[in-house]
Amino acid sequence: MIAELRGLTVAYPGAGPVLREVSLTVRRGETVAVVGPSGSGKTTIIRALLGLLDASARVEGTVLIDGVAMSGRDFRAVRGTVLGYVSQDPFAAMDPIMSVGGNIAQGWRIARRPVPDGRIVADLTAVDIAEPAARIRQRPFTWSGGMLQRGSVTTARALDPALVLADEPTSALDEANAHRVMAALTAGASALLIVSHDRRLVEKYADRVYLVENGTVVESGAASPAVAQHVPARKPVPDSAPILRAHGVAKRYSTGGGLAATDLEVRRGEIVGLAGPSGAGKSTLLRVLAGVEAPSVGRLVWDGRAGAPPPGQVGVVFQNAVGSLDPRRPIYRSITEPLQPRLRSRLRRDDAVKVAGTALARVGLGEIDPGRYPRELSGGQAQRVALARALVGDVRLLLADEPTAALDEASAARVVAILRELADDGMAVVLVSHSERLLRDVADTVVRIDPVGESTAR
Repeated sequence: MIAELRGLTVAYPGAGPVLREVSLTVRRGETVAVVGPSGSGKTTIIRALLGLLDASARVEGTVLIDGVAMSGRDFRAVRGTVLGYVSQDPFAAMDPIMSVGGNIAQGWRIARRPVPDGRIVADLTAVDIAEPAARIRQRPFTWSGGMLQRGSVTTARALDPALVLADEPTSALDEANAHRVMAALTAGASALLIVSHDRRLVEKYADRVYLVENGTVVESGAASPAVAQHVPARKPVPDSAPILRAHGVAKRYSTGGGLAATDLEVRRGEIVGLAGPSGAGKSTLLRVLAGVEAPSVGRLVWDGRAGAPPPGQVGVVFQNAVGSLDPRRPIYRSITEPLQPRLRSRLRRDDAVKVAGTALARVGLGEIDPGRYPRELSGGQAQRVALARALVGDVRLLLADEPTAALDEASAARVVAILRELADDGMAVVLVSHSERLLRDVADTVVRIDPVGESTAR
C-alpha cells in the first residue's frame, strides 16, 4: 500500500468539517480517482496526503505513506521523491521569475541530483508542448493555462515518484489534450491518485473510483451515473448593431506567442464562443477586448466609438479564478470591488456583505459566508465567486475565460444557464472554453482562434 487514509476528519475554526471519517487506499501500480461536486472536499484529501493542510485545521485520523503514519516534518522527506504533485492552480505552481525549464529542474536540484540530459524536453514533448527546446527558456507568464498545466504534470513526475497526486490536471485542456495528459500520467506513474470533476474522463483510466459528497465518501468502486447537462433554450439574437467590434486585432510579445489577426463582433443578447487549442491566444484576445492590453495591430469599436469599453461596463472572469481573488481580503471585498469607487466607499460592511450575498446566490453559492477567505474555498467555488464579482455593477459585456473548467457537471450546467439567462436579458457575452461541445450547445456564434493564420467564425 503506497498511501492510505484512515478515518480522516478535517475541520476549520468557525466552520463544519470539510472531511468526515474519510478512508481510502492507493496500491502500487493502480490509478485511483476521487470524484465529486465542487466544494465536496476532494482537494483537502490531496493536501492531507501531502501534509499541506492549513495550520488552523483540526485533524483527526491517520495518514500513512508506504505503511508509515505521517505527521509534521515527516511529509517533507517524501514530497517530490515518493509523492509527486500536480496543483489545481497551474499559474501558482511555477515561480514567475524563473524560466519554465528552471522551474521543472527544481525537483532535481532540491534533491541534489543532476538533471538528466534531454529529460525535460522529452517530458514536455510527451504532453504535446510544441517546440519544447525553445519553450523551456520562456517565463511561465508567456504560457497559457493549459500549457502550464501540462508543464506541472512534467514537474510532478521529475523524480519518478512512487505516487503522483493530481488535482484537476485536465481542467484547462481541450478533450484531445486531456486524454493525452491522462495517458501520460497513467503510463508514467507507478501509482496515481487523481482528483477530478470529470467522471466520464477519469473512469476511462482509473482502476477504482471514490465518490465524495459533502466531505464524505459515499461510494467506492464504480462511480454513479454522470449528471446529464441541460442545455437552456436560447432566444433569437436581436437584430442590432454590434456593441463591440474587433477589426484585425493581433498581439505580439517580445518573448514569443500572442494572438494572430482576429475579427470578431458581439451584439447585445448574444453569446460568442472562442474555441481553439491551448496557447492559441484566446485569453490574450479577452484581455484586448477588455482594454487591459492594447493590440499590436488592429482596432476596437465600442458602441459605435473607436476604442475599448470604458471601465465599469465590462465584467471579466479570469482563467486563474483563485489568483484573481485577493487572499488577504474576505470574499465580499473582492466581489464588491468592481463597484464605482464613490459608491464602494459609502458601503458599510453589512451592506457590502448583503450585496456580495446576493451576487453569490445568483451563481448558486447562497450558502457561502461572504466573510470567508479565498483559501477556504475549493477551486470550483472560487471560480463561481469570480463570476459573481464580474456581474456586480453596470455590466454590459461579460468576458468569461473558462468559467466551467473546474466545475462538476451540475455546477457547470448552472453556470451555463446563468450565462444564457444574462444573454437573453440583453447582455453581450464572450465565452472561452476548451469544450467545443459546450460552445456548440450554448453559443450563438463560435470563433475559432488558431495559433497560425486568421481566426474564422462558424
